[in-house]
Amino acid sequence: MLNSPPSSSRRQFIKGIGLSSVAATLGASTAAADPVRQPKRPKAKNLIFLVVDGMCTGTYGFAHHWSLRHRKAPLNWMQVYEQPGLTRALQDTASASSPVTDSAAAASAWGCGQRLQNGAINTDANGASLKPLFSYAKEAGKATGLVTTCQVTHATPAGFAANVEKRGMENEIAQQYYEREIDVLLGGGLRYFQRTADRQEGASIPDFKGKGYRFVQTKTELLAQASSPRLLGLFSNSHLPYAIDRTHDAALAEVPSLPEMFRAALQSLSQSKQGFVLQVEGGRVDHAGHANDSAAILHELLEFDDCIPIALEYLQNDPDTLLIITTDHGTGGCQLNGAGPAYVDSGPALDRINDMTGSFEALEQKFKATGKFDAEVFTKATGIVATTTQADAIQATIDDPETTYLSSAMTKIVAKELFKKTAIGWTSNNHTSECVDLFAFGPGSERIAPFIKNYELFGVMTKALKLS
Repeated sequence: MLNSPPSSSRRQFIKGIGLSSVAATLGASTAAADPVRQPKRPKAKNLIFLVVDGMCTGTYGFAHHWSLRHRKAPLNWMQVYEQPGLTRALQDTASASSPVTDSAAAASAWGCGQRLQNGAINTDANGASLKPLFSYAKEAGKATGLVTTCQVTHATPAGFAANVEKRGMENEIAQQYYEREIDVLLGGGLRYFQRTADRQEGASIPDFKGKGYRFVQTKTELLAQASSPRLLGLFSNSHLPYAIDRTHDAALAEVPSLPEMFRAALQSLSQSKQGFVLQVEGGRVDHAGHANDSAAILHELLEFDDCIPIALEYLQNDPDTLLIITTDHGTGGCQLNGAGPAYVDSGPALDRINDMTGSFEALEQKFKATGKFDAEVFTKATGIVATTTQADAIQATIDDPETTYLSSAMTKIVAKELFKKTAIGWTSNNHTSECVDLFAFGPGSERIAPFIKNYELFGVMTKALKLS
């Protein structure tokens, strides 16, 4: 079963923090300025950039309806949109090489102010490096931080801090984090910070410790060291396990959630007298979209959504902070569809996501470990009884050395059953070109136009922070 509804105290917090007063205090009005007498624009000391990677409008649409049905409250995302004084925009996500961006080009557009080819991180088509946002922030004496449910060396976090021609150059990205002294790094990707037979060069954990970083690997260690000005927290060899798997697997209890990492990063970075720039990524929404995994994407989005009130609470205490919340692109074309006569079965179908207790990625790991499809394990995780034909097809993909993403292959094999069960459909396993929502509070947010191209956010951020 899914998590129980949030506590009454959390609901009261959402209502009680006074979002309307927060917006008014922050002065995030989108009204046009007087063309004759321009008011002095306040400087932002801090920047918090919340990005949920790969979120289609249909994803937060179905998650919102699930939340109404099972938490008796809308998503925090939806509650913020209702507040006066919010700066709200529609964002064009294209890259230089395609109407459909990848995460590297999207994050780099924010990070350096130019549209680049898919796959590149702050490096143009001629191989020239473009100065990323964190380098400007460091020159201004600001602390910097990256928090993600993916590998910390993955494309989206790297887009604010690194320069590589190909996003897969994650050893080089880790080395640049070390050289550029990114103050807080929390997420997965331990393998890119260890000496192994395959990784003989580059900065490793002892090197980071030598620069004053506190290294943590568990939730308990993170909470104990959150006051450290430099933090390196690596909680998985690869990406962090999906939230749905952390919920149902006691062995994963010491893997911190995204909100827990976010709070720790704020505690660490807020000690900087010159301010900070922090990116927080709900990265595995994108991965669940690629896999067409409805239960996994729901839990990932709910976890990201719980970061929003944390950010607003911080702004209330420190209004010299620019907050931007958005996504880089859609993934998978996720939608809750009409089911039954007059679509009355759509709600009950959505409820049946509650029967799903694990991700298809967790199933992939179990089946690869044994080399065998396990029908009982499959049914327990998905609520679907595989037919003999489907079981044979899944076993064939397990046996096939060419299979790259078994999780995606499995959702394709049982796609009809998944759709019948949940009424959630997908257009592909790929990214989409849709324009995406963006909202912001705080000094500098008034510069955001109602329609904005992704690369234009760089100028908004650097001007708000007065970075040269």
